[in-house]
Amino acid sequence: MLLAAVEWDRRFEISDYELRKGGMSYTIDSVRFFREQFPDDELFWIIGGDQLPKMHLWREIETLATLVEFIFLERPGHPAKVAPAIPGLRLRRCDGHLVEISSTELRERARRGLSLDYFVPHKAIVHIRQKQLYC
Repeated sequence: MLLAAVEWDRRFEISDYELRKGGMSYTIDSVRFFREQFPDDELFWIIGGDQLPKMHLWREIETLATLVEFIFLERPGHPAKVAPAIPGLRLRRCDGHLVEISSTELRERARRGLSLDYFVPHKAIVHIRQKQLYC
């Protein structure tokens, strides 16, 4: 579905690293993998703003903070709170149009045959319908 959603935009690349790896997936492990693959590139990790107050609980967060810059998006009904003091943590807020709908609600809309327009990229909607996902 991700491939269908972004195949038209060459700025995006999809990795199946975590799927191939299997088992428990920690952000630090994935970031180390990508840092090895792209040693000279800037790496960004996108999170919901609701995760900011929980970041101090992430596995090896201080190391993680040195490897990537975090981009956070506010989620409707969950205004971003200040992240705890984590040495080296770099945060960038991404402003944009906030859509108040959860993935659970989107799956329910798909199951009921309701429109996903404006919530999901068109090619992903086509993929969902062709594969009869969430029915």
